[in-house]
Amino acid sequence: MKIRLPGIFKRKKRRPDDDPRMRVTKDISPSDFVLVNDQSYIYREKVLPQASTVEFWEQSGLVNFLINNPYLKNDVLDVGCGSGEIDIILARKGFVVTGIDISPYAVNMANALAEKYPDCNGRLRFVVGDIESVTFEKRFSSAIISHTFEHVINPDKVMENVIRFLEPGSHILVAVPNKKAWRDRTHLRYYTERSMKKFLSRYSDSLIAEVDNHERMIFASAKIRS
Repeated sequence: MKIRLPGIFKRKKRRPDDDPRMRVTKDISPSDFVLVNDQSYIYREKVLPQASTVEFWEQSGLVNFLINNPYLKNDVLDVGCGSGEIDIILARKGFVVTGIDISPYAVNMANALAEKYPDCNGRLRFVVGDIESVTFEKRFSSAIISHTFEHVINPDKVMENVIRFLEPGSHILVAVPNKKAWRDRTHLRYYTERSMKKFLSRYSDSLIAEVDNHERMIFASAKIRS
């Protein structure tokens, strides 16, 4: 005879899932990968609209890491620039920045936001493109890859292509969530400080990585091999 104990084994009701984004897998098609990136920014505008403002990011740990980093030099290539708030902050500080993102929706957001900051004119450019196939007419003095490696299908290919566009001895500044700080259906992988160092050491003999517990992020600086 089965005995029911009231309340103890009662199954919790699942919260309704209002996230419209598909779950990303390693075999996602290129067109669906672009789509899910567009969906991410549409969804963010709905649930966290303040994240699409410069003011939201100005005092963030990410901006602090970049602005105070001695290895961030002009010209800057920002890979996975998203809706451009970080690049606008950097441009207002005097950096020349080229941001690239695979999401047309995000780049449209970035260009619309940049129009509100005329003091960035001549120091800021946003490009829609895939870092694995795009070409640039110049080389950059440093690169930013922020909130990107956890999403992309092939992190090694991203690194190899970014390095092609950098001057010898340049640094790549990286930011990723620490472990499973955010359980996001668009994340393909998670990093620890150790695993991030191991990954970057394939391309660098001089690197620094640290965990920001408040931001729940890993920040790293890696000098590319000449």
